[in-house]
Amino acid sequence: MRALLVGYGKMGKAIGAALVQRGHDVAGRFGRGEILSFSSDLPACDVAFEFTAPDVAPRVVPLLLSQKIPVVSGTTGWDVTSAAHLAREQRIPFLHSSNFSLGVAALRRAVAAAAAALAPFPEFEPGIVERHHAAKKDAPSGTARVLALDISREPLSKRSVPIVSLRQGAQPGEHSVFFEGADETVELVHRARSRSIFAQGAVRAAEWMIVSGRSGPLTFDEFFDDLSLKGGAS
Repeated sequence: MRALLVGYGKMGKAIGAALVQRGHDVAGRFGRGEILSFSSDLPACDVAFEFTAPDVAPRVVPLLLSQKIPVVSGTTGWDVTSAAHLAREQRIPFLHSSNFSLGVAALRRAVAAAAAALAPFPEFEPGIVERHHAAKKDAPSGTARVLALDISREPLSKRSVPIVSLRQGAQPGEHSVFFEGADETVELVHRARSRSIFAQGAVRAAEWMIVSGRSGPLTFDEFFDDLSLKGGAS
C-alpha cells in the first residue's frame, strides 16, 4: 500500500512509522507549509491519511476525493457531511473517525451495554471526563461526544450527558465514563499511553478499506465490527 501523509505533525509521523512497520510505503508527506499550496499535482498512491486541522480539512479532503484518492481522516471539529456526500457521489472510500483506538471501540460497546443495563434505574446518572494534551483545539473531544451519543441512544435514557474537558501537558488521551448512583459508581475508562495506538488503528482501517473494496463514506465501527465478527484483526 502506497500512502500520502497529509499533515505531518505528531500523528502524521506516528502513522508514517506504523506504515513502515506494517510493510507499506510512504509516497509523500505534506507538512503545514506544503498544505498551504496543496494542489491536484499529487504522487500516485492507494490512500491518503489526513490529520490536519479543522480549518484545513474541509479544503484538502474534497480535493483528495476529487482526485479519486481514498481518504482516512482523523481531523475532528469540522463538518464532514459535504465530504461524505462527495465520496458517495464519486464512489471513493472515505473513512472518518474521531478516534482510531481499538480499545476505545471496545469501550464504546461496553458503555452502550452499561447504559442499556442501567437505563431502568434513574438513580445512576451518566457523565464523562476527558483529558487531552494542551495543544488539542476542540473540546469536548470527538470521542467524548460519541460516547455521550452512545449513552443517549438508549430509549430509556432521557437525560443529557455532561462532559468535563481538561487540556493539560502531553496527555495523549483519556476518557472516563461514570454512572453515578446514590451509594455506588460504575466507571469505565480508557487511557492512551501513546499516539501509536491511533496510528496503528488508522493504518489497519486503511488496509481493511482497500481490501474490502467498499466505497463511499465508511466508519471505524464498520471496520471494527467486521474484523470482530471474523474473530480478530490482522
